[in-house]
Amino acid sequence: MPSLLELQPQAVLKSVLDNVGVALAVIDQEGRFIYTNQAAFNMFGATEKLPFAEWRRDYTFQDHQGREIPAGQAPLLRAFAGEEVKPHDVRVTLPDGRAKWLHAAAQRFSVLGFTGVFVIVTDETEQVELRKALEQAQRIEVSGILAGGLVHDFNNILSVLELNIALALGDEGVQEVTRARLQEMAVALDKSAALIMRLMKHNRKQDTQIGPVQLNETVTAALELVQPLIKGQVHVKIDVAHCLPAVQADSSKLEQVLVNLILNALDAMPDGGELAVCTELVSGNAVPGGNNDATRQFVLITVADTGIGISENHLLSIFEPFFTTKPIGVGSGLGLSSARLIVRQHNGHIKVQSVPGAGTKFSLYLPVHP
Repeated sequence: MPSLLELQPQAVLKSVLDNVGVALAVIDQEGRFIYTNQAAFNMFGATEKLPFAEWRRDYTFQDHQGREIPAGQAPLLRAFAGEEVKPHDVRVTLPDGRAKWLHAAAQRFSVLGFTGVFVIVTDETEQVELRKALEQAQRIEVSGILAGGLVHDFNNILSVLELNIALALGDEGVQEVTRARLQEMAVALDKSAALIMRLMKHNRKQDTQIGPVQLNETVTAALELVQPLIKGQVHVKIDVAHCLPAVQADSSKLEQVLVNLILNALDAMPDGGELAVCTELVSGNAVPGGNNDATRQFVLITVADTGIGISENHLLSIFEPFFTTKPIGVGSGLGLSSARLIVRQHNGHIKVQSVPGAGTKFSLYLPVHP
C-alpha cells in the first residue's frame, strides 16, 4: 500500500515548509517571487508573482546602525549578481508603520537550468528589543546615578545661598529696597529647594505605594514640575472638576505619567500653542472598550495640545517600547510605553486621539473605588 508521501509528495513538502517557523522565498532570475511559505506570507503579505523591485517600494530597510539601505544596494540584488551575501540583520518598516528586526540570508542557486535566489528570513524583533531594553536600562541606571549626584550637589549650593541670604537679612542697616529683594530671593530659593527634593524623590527607587489620591493635586504637582520648561508662546489651560472622589493609586507614578504626557505635548509645539489639562468624573460606559459597568465611576484626565499631531501609521506604534519619532539621542521611546504600563497597573485605560497638524489628546481613565 503506497504511503502518504508517495501519494501527495508536493502537499507534504508544502506542509513541512509552511510549518518550519521561518520565512522562505524563492525569487527567479527575472526578480519575481515564485514561492513563499506561510511564514513569509504572515511576515510580508502576498508576494508571489510580484516583482521584487515593485514589492520593495512599500518597505524601508535599514542596517544595524540605522543607515537606510538604498534599493540598488539591496543584499538580494547583490546575491543575484553572484556576490556572496553573509547573513545579516536589518530593520524593516512595514507599509502599516510597524518596524521589525529581521535576520536574513540570501543564496544564489542554479538547478536543472533554473537560476534564482533562495531567501531565508527569521523575525528577531523580540530578541533585539529585549537586548535593547537591557542596554537602555543600564544606561538609564547610570544616568540616574549621575543625575542624583548633580541634584545633590545643586541642593548643597542652594543651602549655601539660603544661609547667606538669612545672614544678610539679619544685618543691621540693610536698606528696605535691598531687604525686599533679599526676601524675594529667599522665597525663590525655597521653591527651588522644594523642586530639588521632588527630583531627588523621583530619582530614588521606590516601592509602589497605593493609597487615596486626589488627582487634581497630582495634576497640579505635575504642572509645577514642568513649569520651568513651559515657554512664553505656550498657553496653559487648566480645567479641573471640583470635589472629585479619590482614587486608589500611587501618586508619584501617576505624576510621572502626566509629566511624560505634558513634556511630549510641549515638544509637539515648538512654535507655541495651547496645552490643556482637564479632569472630570465620567461613568463606566464612557471608558474605551465598552466592558465597564455603567454604574462605576472613573476620573478622566486629558492632556491635549495643538501641536504637530501624530500620523495614523505612527498611532499604531506609539505605545510600543522604544518606538519614537524623535531624532536619535533625543527620545528613548520608553515614555508612552511606561505610561500605559502604569495606567494598566491602576486598572485604568489610556486612549490617544490625534490629527496631523491639528494636535493630540491623551485621555486617562482611572477607576473610583467604592
